[in-house]
Amino acid sequence: MELASLLIQATLLTMFSVFLYVIIGMIPGTDETATIAPITLAFLTAGFDPLLILAWFMGTIVAFKAADAVPTALAAIPGGVMAVPQVPDALVARKYGYSEILLRKGITASVIGTVVAIAITLPLSFYLAPLGELLKNSAGPLNWPGWVYLIVAGTLLLAIMSKAKILALLSIFPFAMLVQGLRGLYGHSAFISIFLAITIGPILYELLTLISPNNHHLRRSDYARIKLVKTRKISLNPLHHLTKAEVTLSSILAGISGILATFMSPVGLTVLFGDLIKESQKDELKGSLMAYAVRDAIKNATYIGGTLIPLIALGVPTGPMSAGPAHPFFAELASFGGLTPRDVLLQRYSTSTIMLVTIYATLFAALLAYTILIKYSKQLTLFVFRKVPAEALYATFLAIVLVLAYNDAGVAGIFGSILVGLISATFVRNGVSIGILFMVLVAAPYLVGLLF
Repeated sequence: MELASLLIQATLLTMFSVFLYVIIGMIPGTDETATIAPITLAFLTAGFDPLLILAWFMGTIVAFKAADAVPTALAAIPGGVMAVPQVPDALVARKYGYSEILLRKGITASVIGTVVAIAITLPLSFYLAPLGELLKNSAGPLNWPGWVYLIVAGTLLLAIMSKAKILALLSIFPFAMLVQGLRGLYGHSAFISIFLAITIGPILYELLTLISPNNHHLRRSDYARIKLVKTRKISLNPLHHLTKAEVTLSSILAGISGILATFMSPVGLTVLFGDLIKESQKDELKGSLMAYAVRDAIKNATYIGGTLIPLIALGVPTGPMSAGPAHPFFAELASFGGLTPRDVLLQRYSTSTIMLVTIYATLFAALLAYTILIKYSKQLTLFVFRKVPAEALYATFLAIVLVLAYNDAGVAGIFGSILVGLISATFVRNGVSIGILFMVLVAAPYLVGLLF
């Protein structure tokens, strides 16, 4: 009876998350962390069942990652940040009149990436669970827990892979000092307010730019003119949209990327494998179509694998995904008696229950998002571009963050969040991966300890 109740509740939550994040994912320039993490944390802080929130979370990932490439295909305008690498592929397809085909391929490949990732990474997570205990109990030459070495190594790897490598490397210790300095000011090891400040930083920066006297470049005298390609009725059969080579490559690279995302950047993997596929094809159009599909599969796979393996197997956030959007599951919350939602999840439910509910919610979300986007992609894109003001959505998420920051550290937490948000946004706007800042936040006490 309990399982049936869980599945019913998971169905309702997943439906809600899919409907909501299909819309959010289509809004140009939307940041995944800033729109997913605050709501997830709000649910968990309120004491909602962590298994149901995990189902909700998987629904948001699937819907957002499938939807953010729709405006990319139809208008060469990326929905979420992760869709930016797909813009060059979309422009090539547009030049040859293949935008509609590109749209179908992207949506279908995202479903393939979801299915492959959940099938591989969830069982693998439980199989690797003993490794998590080993990482927590082991200590190296610096007397750090084993997992800290993984986070520091991942941070350095991300910094080296960033656009601004030198700035990324130089940002590590100053940002760690900022984090520890604020914690000293607050009088406790605050995490939530600082974490949320990083997530909302780019959005906060954009909103404050609107009231700056130097905002002349943002002023418009008329509405933006965006031209969408024409689309016909699209078949719901996914086998009609991808070639055998695209299915094979999407499946293989989704499986590999889902595992690598435990430590590596989802954006980096999307760019790396997509570019490799594109360069392997002599024909420009064929290479762009194939790369676009593979990138969509990888996006979903990295978000799923980058969440589940650290969450279930390792118990600590070891990569940009687990230290970013999925970090609320690792936070010690008063609503769970000082335990993390991850600990409560594994104590309260059996392996089979967690696997069943998670797989069901993920596949249900994939099927629902696929059906909605295949049938109504152009109508939804028009609705979002015409009726949904991005600034209003950003202000809503900012308000949620400020309330949670006040709950974490009082009035000082609000001003500290503004400080961290603006500094993190400055780093990000100058080429530093936001994943570096999340991972520095987790390892800050150990990094600062090296300086003293």
